[in-house]
Amino acid sequence: MSMSFGAISDRTTQALHTAINGLDLRQRAISSNIANLETPDYHAHEVSFEDSLREAVADGDPRRTRVNTSDSLAPTRLNGNNVNIDFEVLASSENVLRQRLVIQALNNKYTLLRTAITG
Repeated sequence: MSMSFGAISDRTTQALHTAINGLDLRQRAISSNIANLETPDYHAHEVSFEDSLREAVADGDPRRTRVNTSDSLAPTRLNGNNVNIDFEVLASSENVLRQRLVIQALNNKYTLLRTAITG
């Protein structure tokens, strides 16, 4: 999940870009879960990265963040599927809000940089 941003990249920018990537992967997993709502034996996918990002930022290198994708351990229905549509819709809404927040933080960061450069 490493990206190079050259001279304008600091730890905060790297952490925000890493968060965007993790949130994007989570949104893809949620979309896949919803698309497979009735697929027999399909197990919902979960994406986690926040704890790893927190540790990587504390260690000084957000690029070392690990994104983990795992199968949900939630109970299955009779067809072996464990996608919970209520949970997925809520998770999608929360994830979109987090994406907007991170993008706004990046926009603010770049606005400050632009102001510093142009005066």
